[in-house]
Amino acid sequence: MSCIVAKSLYKTYGSVKAVDGIDLTVKSGQVFGFLGPNGAGKSTTIKLLTTLIPPSSGKLNILGIDAIKNPLEIRNKIGVVLQQPSYEPTLSVEKSLEKYGMMWNVNHKKRSDRVEELITDFGLQEFRKKRNEDLSLGQRRRVQVAREFMHDMELLILDEPT
Repeated sequence: MSCIVAKSLYKTYGSVKAVDGIDLTVKSGQVFGFLGPNGAGKSTTIKLLTTLIPPSSGKLNILGIDAIKNPLEIRNKIGVVLQQPSYEPTLSVEKSLEKYGMMWNVNHKKRSDRVEELITDFGLQEFRKKRNEDLSLGQRRRVQVAREFMHDMELLILDEPT
């Protein structure tokens, strides 16, 4: 089964073609990446795949769901780590993970267990009580990725993961 299918996907801004007719199939369980120079449309394609922006034309199916007709259904099933770091500066790593679980309506017991699991799995133990603003950029990025695992997603999409 394919988790991403794009056919003749275009995104234009006026006369500028940001994405120029991409055809793409990604199978479930496959790790896939985009490589290309600045301005090639990689981040715009990621925004299309995550339903943050609609395509100008073409077809896009994510997890068997029509992305143009049902973008909210897709957003409930995917995890997204965008290029721009997002974090609440004054929250600790632990509280940041917990809050993210609350946003996804993860029940208290499962949320507490998941926070502990992610702190261990992502090597966040030594700075679990530190505020996000006191972390290095790499540590913040690790927290940002860990946060996505607070909910049960079927697909994780990372923009500039390193």
